[in-house]
Formats: sequence, C-alpha cells, structure tokens
Amino acid sequence: MRHWKAPEWSLPWPPVVVGFLLLAVPPLVLFGFGVWGAILPRGIVVLGPVLVFGTLGVGLGIRYEWWELRRVIDEGTVAINEAHWNLLAVVGGTLLTFAGVAELGVSPIVAASVVGIIATAMVRNVAVPVYCGAFVGMTSPALFGSYWYATLAAALAGLLFTVAHPVFHGLGGKLGTTAFVGVSLVVLPTTASFQSGPIPGQPVLLPVVGFAALGAIITFTVHTRSAASPVLASGLVGVAGGLLLPMFFDVSGGLLAAAVYSASFAGMTNPRRIPNEWWIGATGIGVGLVVVYTTPFVGGSGGKLGTIAFGSCLGVHGTLRMVDIFQLARHGYRPPEEETT
Repeated sequence: MRHWKAPEWSLPWPPVVVGFLLLAVPPLVLFGFGVWGAILPRGIVVLGPVLVFGTLGVGLGIRYEWWELRRVIDEGTVAINEAHWNLLAVVGGTLLTFAGVAELGVSPIVAASVVGIIATAMVRNVAVPVYCGAFVGMTSPALFGSYWYATLAAALAGLLFTVAHPVFHGLGGKLGTTAFVGVSLVVLPTTASFQSGPIPGQPVLLPVVGFAALGAIITFTVHTRSAASPVLASGLVGVAGGLLLPMFFDVSGGLLAAAVYSASFAGMTNPRRIPNEWWIGATGIGVGLVVVYTTPFVGGSGGKLGTIAFGSCLGVHGTLRMVDIFQLARHGYRPPEEETT
C-alpha cells in the first residue's frame, strides 16, 4: 500500500531573512520599553542599567543567530513540510483561545494553556503551531473587535511561523514573538489602542521575579527530565499559575500569573541553547523584571509575554556564546563563523 506523503516545498532565502528580522526587532523594542519603565517615577532607577545590559545581551544573541542565518543562506533553499497544516493549526489555536476569552470569560493565560494541553493530547504533530495560535488568541477583544481580525492576525502569524522556521531554533518565546508580530501587523493600522497600566509598586517586584524564576525552572525541568513536551510543560505551568496565583494573591495575582506564564516560555528552551536550571532561572529573573516594567506598554497584545521570554533567552544564550568564544580564543581557536565576518 502506498502511503500519502505531505507535499514538500522549498523556501528561498529572502523570506527567511524577512522572518529573521521580524522576530529580531520585537524583543529589542520590549526590552527598550523595560529600560524606559525602570526610570519612570515609580520605577527603580538602579535597575535601568541592568535592563540596558540585558538589552545589549539581546542584541548580542541576535548577532550570533545571524551567523546561523548566514549558514542557512549558504545552504540555499529550505525544505518545508506540511506548511498548510501548520497554517491551519495556528488559525485553529487562535480561534479556540479567542473564543474562550471573548465568549466564556476565561482568562487569556488559562485559555491558551488549556488549548496547548489539549493540542499535545489530540493533535501532537501540530501542537507547536496550535500553541503559537493560542498566543494570538490571547489578545484582548477590545483590540481585535471581531473574529475576522483574529483570523487575519493568525494567518499572518502562520505565514511567519513558516518563513522563520529555519531560524532561532530551540529558543523559548519564539512562538510568542511570532504571534506578537501577527497581532501588531493587524492592530497598528487600526484605531485600536494598546492597553496601559501603572507600574506596580516596589514591594511586588521581588515576588514577581521569584515566581518567574520558579516558573522557568519548573517548565525546563519537566520537559528535559520527563517525557513531557515543551508545550505540555508550559501549558501545565500556565494553568497552575493562572488559576492559583490570582486566588492566593488577590491584588498582585494577575501580574504574578503573567510573569510565571511568560517565564514558562523561557523554560521551553532546548538545553543545547541554555544548558541547565541555573541559567534558566537567570532567564526567568530577566523575564520578571521586563514583565513589571513593560506594564504601561502594548498591554492586551497576544504574544507580548512570549516576546519578553524570547528576549531574555536571546540575552542569556548570547552571553553564554560570548563566554565560550572568549575561552576558545584564549586557546588560539577562531570559530568558523567569525572568519566570515
């Protein structure tokens, strides 16, 4: 019996470069907003330089990923399998999550987490693009206004999911950044305005950072030390945080849940990118800081939490790469990618 095989098509390098750039810019923007938030009146000015250093780390991580992109370009075209199913999966995840938020009143964090968990159980082969779509669906109904806008944003995110497939492999938050780009491309040309909130008081900062580090570590540990996929690990942490933290921490519970869920995306990182729980915990700390200090900016946008995680992962990964290269240089070895620059 002859089995049906999904069509395969080749992706030329110009769309890959566009996909790379579309994913590289948002984390820099959000970390820049974090610096701005830290120096506002309710911020902690001393954290400004810390976040500046983090932003430079994001740029460093992007620089090293550019080397990977050049390798992809040198290899010519990229084969993409089942692109049409991935696009449908992104749209499906978006509409399910958006319906849960708009029609059932479920919190965006819980809705997206549940969709991710269900996807891993029922459609495991496309669970990743479904989860990407779930982040699009987390967008506030006040921004989208209708399912048509949600579907358009999902389609754009689905296209970016395909063209950016060869780059930023294994870095947590890539799916959320993909969603954030799709949402932004739909919302920015309209009259809708992103939501804004006050920067939380200083007593909240330490719990947010602590819970974020814990969320990242738990997610990373679950998916690297068990059979659970990164999507399932993040979904479980998201459901737990989204349900329990608002229950036990009345005023700050929503912010804590957002920080934990954002950090869970960092915890989805492949250990070949960030090697252990210590560094993942540091990534979670960065996530917590940026979640707090970007509260006044681009609120209500699906993918914002993932983009913050993506930036933090890029920063830590870039720093680790730089340390490795310095150590190699001390022994007289020059990495091949440096020789081409």
